[in-house]
Amino acid sequence: MILSVFAAGAARAQQAQTSSSPSALPTINVEGANKTTAPTDAYQAPYQPPPADLGPLGTQDIANAPQSVDIVPESLIDNQQAETVNDILRYLPSVEVRDQQGLEVSRPQSRGFMGSIVQNVRLDGLNYIGTSAIAGENLSGIEVLNGLAGALYGPESPSGVFNYLLKHPTDQSFFTYTESYQSQSVLTEQIDAGGRIGPDQKLGYRINIVHGGGESYVDESSVNRTLGSIDLDYRFDNNTDVEAYFGHYATDITGVAGEISYNGNSTNKSNKSTILPQAVDPSQMGIGQPGAGSNLISDTGMVKITHQINQDWRFEAGGLYENANRGVYGITDTMINNSGDYYVSKNFASVPRFTIGSNSAYLNGRVWLYGMENDIALGTNGFINGQYNYNPSLKVFTCGSVTVACGNLYSPTVLSPALSSALVHGPEYEAGKLFEQSIITGDTIHFNHQWALQAVLNTSFIHSSSYAGTGALTSSTGQNGALSPTVSLMYKPNPQLMTYFTWANSTELSDQAPTSSASTPVKNPSVFLAPYHDTMYEAGAKYAFNPNFLVTIDGFRMTRPYATTDPTSEIFGVTGMQRNWGGELFAQGDITPDISAFGGVTYIDARLEGTDNVATNNMLVIGVPHWKSDILIDLHPAYWRGFAVTGAVHYESSRAATNTNNSFADPYATLDIGGRYSTVLFGHRATARFQVVNVTNKFYYSSIADGSSIVGANGGDTAWFGLPRTFEASLQVDF
Repeated sequence: MILSVFAAGAARAQQAQTSSSPSALPTINVEGANKTTAPTDAYQAPYQPPPADLGPLGTQDIANAPQSVDIVPESLIDNQQAETVNDILRYLPSVEVRDQQGLEVSRPQSRGFMGSIVQNVRLDGLNYIGTSAIAGENLSGIEVLNGLAGALYGPESPSGVFNYLLKHPTDQSFFTYTESYQSQSVLTEQIDAGGRIGPDQKLGYRINIVHGGGESYVDESSVNRTLGSIDLDYRFDNNTDVEAYFGHYATDITGVAGEISYNGNSTNKSNKSTILPQAVDPSQMGIGQPGAGSNLISDTGMVKITHQINQDWRFEAGGLYENANRGVYGITDTMINNSGDYYVSKNFASVPRFTIGSNSAYLNGRVWLYGMENDIALGTNGFINGQYNYNPSLKVFTCGSVTVACGNLYSPTVLSPALSSALVHGPEYEAGKLFEQSIITGDTIHFNHQWALQAVLNTSFIHSSSYAGTGALTSSTGQNGALSPTVSLMYKPNPQLMTYFTWANSTELSDQAPTSSASTPVKNPSVFLAPYHDTMYEAGAKYAFNPNFLVTIDGFRMTRPYATTDPTSEIFGVTGMQRNWGGELFAQGDITPDISAFGGVTYIDARLEGTDNVATNNMLVIGVPHWKSDILIDLHPAYWRGFAVTGAVHYESSRAATNTNNSFADPYATLDIGGRYSTVLFGHRATARFQVVNVTNKFYYSSIADGSSIVGANGGDTAWFGLPRTFEASLQVDF
């Protein structure tokens, strides 16, 4: 059926005529909410990709960008009732969300490479703490640039760039109230309002207020979420705009399923360590514990200025500061055998607070040399990131031990309230500081209407330090003038089709050796390794079947150094590389006026190579499936005016659960079914939405993560459960 729908779209495309120039693909229409347009009729599903913000390269139609770029639009976020970043990213087949210490303490990653804390995540283009919480209701979309992007954004891991796009002031005044429900009894209220006021309508505003609370999918669990944000912009004239944003978001989630830890020794295939157990019903009490979870508070301020110098040149500069407090007091169930027995510990030796101050300044323009158009990009971006620990560190409450069980996964036990008592810790101290600043130069040369060459060079200055509780410097590393180049060749055989080949080499801040302990001795504890160099080759094609429907296909090969602690020498260092190759097929937009589609399929072969260990060499990387597919179809025929139905399928093939590949997570598929109705109610537009997530109540692991090597720490591998069957409903009224 899906193939026939795509074929119908292709047939219509043969008749489509565009007014674009010979050198450009058809323009992708933007119908969703953006900086100047109020939200559209919710009955519609304008899932076509809006232009992307590519940092120093400026705003570009992704149909013309020589990179794999996926954009989740605001209309999809609204129609699927997504409340968190994790909810939104589950519709992208090249993306995995690596849970760390709770539902919203996670690292997004693309193409099977683990993301970093700050380098891979951005808020409106400025570096942001990736392991802090952000409300999905506050976003107008998420842009994901898959693959290496060091040339644009400075040293970072090869896991892509996740740019969270805030809602901005609108030219049209509007006021929307939404009441939503999520099983078992979480109720959420939201007010979203925007417009322009004052003389000549120079001052724009966007206010977003959210509060939700109740019992989540586990009995005696608790969810409490509060968002307050305001975005203001002032137009001095038609060419100059100053914007200021402030947001406060607090989330407190307790009692839901905790983390499963297993395989404490992953370097020897003959070890007696545990393997990943079968997934069970996560709604059982006792997998987590009442009162145990995460309390996250994030305060963010941002200022930006944009100035259109003339028709060809534009300048933009901005700064952001975030303070992220993280009370991470979750439950870890550590397996002690393969019969489901585990011991329980509460909280982690996690970072209780992060701070970041980030900046950017870009100048984009166009010049003509020797009869050829040159698109010039000049700029700088960077950040200072602070990391704070407790001194002394948190006291960890435990039940059981490596030889004594405290519960069983197949018959979990709710423990006494003592496990949920107040945690004991000392004051905070600055344990680490990371500085990065980059200078970017780029040029896209258009030889003619068909051929173009893009070259971007990033020159970076990086420095990282770690400190003891006494304030003494324990380790530091840095490099001045680190280079990250990218070169792309583009060819357009016709206005609807763009093909490209891209080569990239990117500097990445290296891993830091873990601390030493009696069970896991390390002879160079806390030492930073020399900066890494990652490489990518990518070839792809983008075809606009019609002005509102874009299909992208590409293939890639990427490598990253791999570090671990050698069990013989007890020295932490690079012992090989992670090599990922694969392909992506992604479609987005309106196949016909009545049918919208979003999603695709990704194949990845991710392996460890050159590890000098027969047990791990050439083995699959933990948590990366060969196949992942996420496809959403939205049916809204004209003769059903106001009605729409949606269906989404999420599939992952089996994933390696250990570095030795002696354990795998089972493949799974889940189905989401929903519908909505938009009408006029008492003179106001109203939209009712209903959705069932995971209709078949499939038990599965949403996240599998290694506990050693790449994350720079020793310990067991970890797994987090996916959501059970969940009912969602909402009523939105526009005043």
